[in-house]
Amino acid sequence: MSSQSSGNKTFPLKILIVEDHAIQRMVLRQLLRELGAILIDEAEDGYQALSCLESSCYDLVICDLDMPNLDGIQLMRHLRLLDNLPQLIFCSVQAADILQSVQRVGGYHELPVLGCLAKPLSRAVLSPLLLRVLQSRTAEAGSVAGRYHFSRNELQNGLRAKQIQPWYQPKIDPQTSRVVSVEALARWQHPELGLLGPALFLPRIDETGLSEQLLCSMLEQGVGDCRHWDMQFPELKLGVAININMREFDQPGMPDKLKKIMQGGHLPPSRITIELTETQPLDNLSCSLENAIRLRVMGFNLALDDFGAGYSGFHHLREIPANSVKIDRTLVHHAAGDPTAEKLLGFAVRMLQSQNVAVVVEGVSRQQDFDLVKQLRVDLVQGFLLAEPMPPARLAQFIGGRHGMLVA
Repeated sequence: MSSQSSGNKTFPLKILIVEDHAIQRMVLRQLLRELGAILIDEAEDGYQALSCLESSCYDLVICDLDMPNLDGIQLMRHLRLLDNLPQLIFCSVQAADILQSVQRVGGYHELPVLGCLAKPLSRAVLSPLLLRVLQSRTAEAGSVAGRYHFSRNELQNGLRAKQIQPWYQPKIDPQTSRVVSVEALARWQHPELGLLGPALFLPRIDETGLSEQLLCSMLEQGVGDCRHWDMQFPELKLGVAININMREFDQPGMPDKLKKIMQGGHLPPSRITIELTETQPLDNLSCSLENAIRLRVMGFNLALDDFGAGYSGFHHLREIPANSVKIDRTLVHHAAGDPTAEKLLGFAVRMLQSQNVAVVVEGVSRQQDFDLVKQLRVDLVQGFLLAEPMPPARLAQFIGGRHGMLVA
């Protein structure tokens, strides 16, 4: 709607509505449009909200408290682990004392909660809050870059001190519900700033030429964690996936460096999957192909990541001898119940299965989507519906509890 209806004010904000009732979502969307907000997405529960927040950046989330699957209170625990956390407004028909308690919970989690409001929300209440979000984002744009502009020396010291650590998101066999492998995702336990997500330091890692050191550090720590898990769960032989960017993958000596780390850690390369992001172009195809062949001969698994997100997926599948492919979350998100999306996802899965590669699906946040990919008989599934990224100790607890439940 035009800005005229909101008193000549516009709010160029991206907003996510998290509400399980369709009519409530429609009413809130209309109110926001009347106030000048244009970019509005919707989620039906906390899991869908997490999937949206994984794939997009938002300025504001307006969230109901009472929802199925993952309610607003449970969502708070997950939100504190996300990067680029938006401002938050929680709303409910609950009594005022409950709303006040929700505000305190947000404070305990150090979340940017603007308010906990009684339903129905009104223009008079929302308008000043939208203005606050806009002002906050404008100020943040000028300060965040400087605050997190780490020097090469700071990053290098963090790597040497093993402050930059792998957190692990489980990959689960949808037919047996067992954890088969995990993906290592970098987190920085900064001595002064606390836990930092990858968006705050990975770009500087790349800019300062430290990607190789990060790759080697993540692999070394992953190997050590694998050996520790082997003592706790000797029957699992858990695999670990490590991400690699194209610049490092194109280096002639890269396979030998990875092999040396595996030898030093006394772990067979078959336990490690090297995940190559497929949206990046293969600048040096001959070297990439040589490295891919050498890694496979050495016993490493090789995966194409984010298949379906970019233009080069089919080309990479043809040129690189990968033995697994990860379908991008954009093909999976809200696929169940959408005939076109179901057909596209089914086509991608069947095509990959015909190439005799393992098919991994990421970004699963709804039970309906999990049921769909299970029916398609994909090999592995990961996503917030099943488990969030977690530190090694918590992963061991997760596996122990899940394994005990399955045995029982």
